[in-house]
Amino acid sequence: MKKNLSIVELQRSKWPGMLMQALGDNLISAFIHGDGLVEGFNALETPWTVSFILRDNSTEKIKPLQELLNDAKKENVEFRYFFTLKEIQTSEDVFPLEFLHIANRNVALAGAKPLPNYEPNLECLRLECERELRGLLIHLREAFLYIQQSRNPLGFFARANATLLPIMYGVHYLNHRTYPENHQQIFNEYPSLKAPISSRNEKAFLDSINNYIATVTDIVNLVDSMDVV
Repeated sequence: MKKNLSIVELQRSKWPGMLMQALGDNLISAFIHGDGLVEGFNALETPWTVSFILRDNSTEKIKPLQELLNDAKKENVEFRYFFTLKEIQTSEDVFPLEFLHIANRNVALAGAKPLPNYEPNLECLRLECERELRGLLIHLREAFLYIQQSRNPLGFFARANATLLPIMYGVHYLNHRTYPENHQQIFNEYPSLKAPISSRNEKAFLDSINNYIATVTDIVNLVDSMDVV
């Protein structure tokens, strides 16, 4: 078995049939989502994320997937979440951002397309975005304090954006009621969030970090003041 390096390879592989055989009538949807559908994904370094919507997600019902774990590891596939439709409905006030991502960035591998026509509760989405942004801001200030001791100063932006960009898709949705097509849409709206090319010019680099943190602070205040009802 070889690693699957593209979505098309996964769709044409044995995986759709293997998942349907393992889960039977309990399967509503098995779908690819997450980093694998975002620009810059490298299938040689990171596995494809596959999650499930099931009629019953008890441990007894998902146990058959254990038989596929060795093949999954060899072929670069990782099983992540197991939802029921009722669970999605009752936890929508807790995870609206996660469901927004799944609904707008997915590829069905077996069964139906997940979360068709999904629209998040806007106030719940606003609260989750604000909570995540405030948590990130705490860590950004701490990271800034130690930046001069870092062997990889540019890593500040890579680590920060790995957390920030998924949240910003939710902020964009709150602002425009549309899901962004890509990261560039976010950077076009907030240029200060894009990482500098080099850290050799210390003053320019520190200015970039200051502007980054100031921009995130402004976004927190914006989300806090939003009236989405």
